[in-house]
Amino acid sequence: MSESIADSIVFHGHLGELYRLAKEGKIKTGLQGSHTRPCKFWTATKILSGIKNSVILTHGPSGCAYGVKKTYKLTNCRNSGSMYEPVVSTNMDEEKVIYGGEKELKGAIMEVDRKYHPEIIFVATSCATGIIGDNVDAIVEKMRAGIHAKLMTIHCEGFAGEYRSGFDLVYRQLTKLMAPPSPDMKLKLADSVNIVGGKMGPERTEVDTDVKELVRMIEGIGARVNAVIAGNCSLEQIRRAPNVAVNCALCLDIGYAIGHAMLEEFGTPLNSTILPYGVSATEKWLQGAAKYLVMEESAAAFMSREYDAVRNEFEAAKKFLQGKIAIVEGHDAIKSLSIAHMLERDFGMRVVIYNFHPWSTEARETSIDYLLETGMDPEILITKGTLAFGKYESMRQTENELLSFIGGFSPENTVYFGSSLSFPHIPVVDLNAILNRPRFGYRGALKVAKCIQTALEYSFRPRSWLTKRIVFPQNAGFASAQSLTPKLGQDLPDCTVYAERRRGKCMMS
Repeated sequence: MSESIADSIVFHGHLGELYRLAKEGKIKTGLQGSHTRPCKFWTATKILSGIKNSVILTHGPSGCAYGVKKTYKLTNCRNSGSMYEPVVSTNMDEEKVIYGGEKELKGAIMEVDRKYHPEIIFVATSCATGIIGDNVDAIVEKMRAGIHAKLMTIHCEGFAGEYRSGFDLVYRQLTKLMAPPSPDMKLKLADSVNIVGGKMGPERTEVDTDVKELVRMIEGIGARVNAVIAGNCSLEQIRRAPNVAVNCALCLDIGYAIGHAMLEEFGTPLNSTILPYGVSATEKWLQGAAKYLVMEESAAAFMSREYDAVRNEFEAAKKFLQGKIAIVEGHDAIKSLSIAHMLERDFGMRVVIYNFHPWSTEARETSIDYLLETGMDPEILITKGTLAFGKYESMRQTENELLSFIGGFSPENTVYFGSSLSFPHIPVVDLNAILNRPRFGYRGALKVAKCIQTALEYSFRPRSWLTKRIVFPQNAGFASAQSLTPKLGQDLPDCTVYAERRRGKCMMS
């Protein structure tokens, strides 16, 4: 390893060692300002946005509702082809923050019920209402009898917990909408599963593609899917959810929250594995479901058929990739761990996860525990740029540190799994850019293998120097007259431009 990269290394070892150091407080796990996650309010409303025919009523300033509406609800409804489901606000101003907004909340609940006729209204509290102490629970309780929709209060004030707590809170709350298992309903759903841990409605990169492949495979072994929770699921699907044979976690960390809650409350079994990237993880996921469905034989037959369909191409790709090196961008902790599992277990590659933020050792404990318990302990490299990330220059720093690390690696034998906006001298595979997904399952494993193989076979072709100059302009910060078209430069807000001749002054050097 070169001397320059050695000076930039914060940690270079294995995941288990990083995990231990983080638990012992011997490595910094805090996030710098630019890396902080959404607040509890955002993550709570992200889950709620995946429930059909529901309205989220934000009790607070209008800005909170705007963000949820634009980011979640509009996207969900557009991708599913369903009617737009609004996000409404009580629009608290300075006066209401001082004197309370209970009157506005009552009026908003009645208006939403009359105007939109939802099955359920989620009253989501904001920081403002949490601070002044509006008695939201009492108002909701008094109004139940006069409202056609179901009412549920979600106490998700942003200051009351970090972003992960919003996911867990809503999933625990959703169990209150579930009916206890009954013999008749359990009989009807004996061949059914729930896929739990969907973070949003029908996202193109989640429900409409990869999750549809999971649904196809569940149906392929002879079972049915009752609901994807919370991915474009109905209130009725949620109500009967405890009667299924098993909950299959989509995301091991997020899915574990509701899966564990339903296990404790209703005794619904939980099948919890990492994201099913690759053959080995897919088979583990399917075998776990089949065990509770009592469909082991049909699952084995299905898996055999699926593998036979890709066997020749997959084995050829596997032989080609054996022993090659994969650098996996670690910013998305769960995805990077799952990809590392696939590349090592399925293809026999040497995997290095680059810039896996130490914060993830606390936020993703469930996934890390699972990986270590199954005998995987991937190599981790963390450089100073990741812990300094807060302005554009540190983005360039991490790019240069990556180039220093892979300086001695051959482009014919090394691939970088990460963003297309990274410019190492080795081939780049951006799984988010694969349009004809799925990436899960057997077909997904073959798809990924082919992408890696193609990237390596064309390693002699250089990346676009023009694109790199636009992303990483010389002698400038994020934007300059030399690095952007006049139209794009004009459209950028002043506060994002902090090149040498900047227009705005809110980004201080």
